[in-house]
Amino acid sequence: MKESVVLVQDGIKRYGTKLALDRVNLKLERGMRCGLLGPNGAGKSTLIRTLTGILRLDEGQVSVLGESPEAARRRVGYLPEERGVPRRAKVGEWLTFLGRLRGLTTQEARKRALYWLEKVDLPGVERSRCRELSKGMQQKVQLAAALQHAPDLLILDEPFSGLDPVAVQVLEDLIREASNRGATILLSTHLLPQAESLCDHVLLLRRGHTLASGPLLQVLAQGHPKIEIRAETAPPNAVGIGDDRWIIEAQDSTIDEVFRETAQWPGVREIRRTGRQLRDFFLEDADA
Repeated sequence: MKESVVLVQDGIKRYGTKLALDRVNLKLERGMRCGLLGPNGAGKSTLIRTLTGILRLDEGQVSVLGESPEAARRRVGYLPEERGVPRRAKVGEWLTFLGRLRGLTTQEARKRALYWLEKVDLPGVERSRCRELSKGMQQKVQLAAALQHAPDLLILDEPFSGLDPVAVQVLEDLIREASNRGATILLSTHLLPQAESLCDHVLLLRRGHTLASGPLLQVLAQGHPKIEIRAETAPPNAVGIGDDRWIIEAQDSTIDEVFRETAQWPGVREIRRTGRQLRDFFLEDADA
């Protein structure tokens, strides 16, 4: 049996009369890369704060690496959405301090701090004060802090925000490397295409309840094939997805016929067949 790294059972969290999590369930095993997805107010940050021991559930059970979230903190790497580094601290000294808090010796913490600054493309900044770095560089320092102790669970809350394309690619590579060595990744992001590219599991939340959960391919296999077009006006039964783009859902038995009819619609500039995408869940839920 594979090790359960994250286990949430019927999790309920309230803020006064507001239900932030409504019987949410999540089970992640070693090496999984799970996308935690949903619009603002979906409950993503509440779930993350529960897993890191910042908040406690009102009802339900939660465990991290077989322990309480508080007991497992040394084995967890966390990049919070609210970025913040101690502005007066020197980068290397701060990373060394964090490494010692997570059980490393001073010598090992210094060594790993230098190693991970290289990995996040910040060589030579260990003697700089955090306030001297740009916001993007500070974010990379926090990423190094989350990774330097080789965590068994890596929680990343909107990690791509504010990064340039080169830094985004560096981060994607580091996520894959961490997963390949056996770490479990929980990635919260609004960038659905990146989640589809990086993750093998997903948990989709909206207003605290679960829209979909499970292996990514199984989740996307639900529903019917679709036709995506770019046109000035909408064909019959099309749903707008922005920028003059439209989606039409078809039954398996009628996809060829719908494709031919749509291709003849006046003003069609692009047309392609596509499977279900993660954004479809939120479009469907909004329509409902």
